[in-house]
Amino acid sequence: MKADTSSRSLLHSPAGVTATVCTLGVIGYAAWVLSSYFNPEFDALVSSGGLILLHLLVAFFGLFIVLNRGYGRTLRWAWLMLSLGALCNVFAECIWLIDSQVLQIDPYPSWADFFYTLYYPLTLIGILIFPFVFVPQQERVVLWLDLLIIITFYGMVTWYHVVTSPMFAPKGSWEQFWAVAYPIGDLLIFTTIIALSQRDLTKVVRKILSLMALAMLFLVVSDSLFAYFETRGLEYRLEILTILWLSAAVTQMFATGRLIASGPDLLNDPPARFSELRELLRPALPYLAIIIGLALLAIAIYANPNLDKRLIGYLVGAYALVAIVLLRQYLVLKENVRLYQTMRRIAWTDSLTGVYTRHFFNEMLPREMERAQRYHYQLSVLLLDIDGFKKYNDTYGHLKGDIVLKTVARLFSGQLRSSDTIARFGGDEFTIILPETNRRKALAIAGRIKEAVAGQSFENTRLSVSIGVACLRPGLSPEQLLDEADKDMYRRKNSTKSQEQPAEKISMPLPLFSPREEENARR
Repeated sequence: MKADTSSRSLLHSPAGVTATVCTLGVIGYAAWVLSSYFNPEFDALVSSGGLILLHLLVAFFGLFIVLNRGYGRTLRWAWLMLSLGALCNVFAECIWLIDSQVLQIDPYPSWADFFYTLYYPLTLIGILIFPFVFVPQQERVVLWLDLLIIITFYGMVTWYHVVTSPMFAPKGSWEQFWAVAYPIGDLLIFTTIIALSQRDLTKVVRKILSLMALAMLFLVVSDSLFAYFETRGLEYRLEILTILWLSAAVTQMFATGRLIASGPDLLNDPPARFSELRELLRPALPYLAIIIGLALLAIAIYANPNLDKRLIGYLVGAYALVAIVLLRQYLVLKENVRLYQTMRRIAWTDSLTGVYTRHFFNEMLPREMERAQRYHYQLSVLLLDIDGFKKYNDTYGHLKGDIVLKTVARLFSGQLRSSDTIARFGGDEFTIILPETNRRKALAIAGRIKEAVAGQSFENTRLSVSIGVACLRPGLSPEQLLDEADKDMYRRKNSTKSQEQPAEKISMPLPLFSPREEENARR
């Protein structure tokens, strides 16, 4: 079953309704802050209470996912990390509120910063685990290298602009160091989410990642402003930043609600297709990292007053060479992406019928079998052969035969769901993968396909189709599953031939199933 990606399902779910109500509350808080009725004396209680409530709700709905075994172990572990991160924010806000309102001491820096800081590794671990449910095994090495590039970049920024910066040397306070390092943590998680969203993910997962990226963007802006004002000792309105912090929490709640509303079925959705631009963005990360690294180096060189002036010419030339090489590689990369898309379309799509090719089927079947075994749902495979096609081809010619193949492919596809996969196996044979389908449902689908083909006339000739059915069992390999479907198809074909009566035209198809199977299919 395909996951429900509509906004209506989100808004009708408990998590979606709660997130919508909380959004209205944040809008009301923002209107109060910007109005003449704003009272700073009550703001600490209202803002901290709102943040505590929102993060508690995020953790609560996250734990709902953790306790639902249908989502799979990896996804539940990921959301456990995200929920723990939300709880860290709850503890931090409680400490902040107690320090500022009860103990009447400055809460910055304090133990609240410890829990704020703990939020980042927990969230980052959750983000890194989350997409692995949907990223193929062969892409994970490249994904880890991409993430290592991002982490290295932010390590450079932290070292030069925070750890060794003269701005923090007189302070000597690790608490204050971590407090102003929040924007770097926000940017690290934000960039990681953007990098992960460039993988072959499903539509639902990409929407969830987009919401989480938006939440981190709110944090990037608010924490950057907070660090800027605090490190320079400038006056600012904390309640304005609180609006952004509240917005981040609500957006993360919508991400959690999107996952709950979609349900475990989102694990069965096929990956969404990329546009050429997004296909180009994915391999562009290494080149972008080089540009950013050289830009950071240029900033450091420019800030060094003791630089030998004679080296400036070499540095300018080196930067020019790198820029030219990167431009050349970009043009080559763009052409490679275009060729890759063309070749993939040719390799995956049968040019005559428009369905998938056997090559694509051979890639998808092991993947679907692995997913079915991991999440404990049933899987069936149909193998279809057009009866009498060779005789029809010899009688009316290959062009008419091509019309038959295109027509039956369209008839087959019309009886399937969007989550099913149909491919031309070779000649007049087709094969279909039916996720989350037991034998009874597979027989019902096969019956509908036979009826659709039997109702179609080709040059005043009625054709039939023989269909073999095989269901996944523990220990079966893809080859063994197909072999079972093939044997079942030829058993039915031979059984039909033995009952056929001679006729001038190709006879009407006889029943595919035994009386017991027909009764089960109707049920």
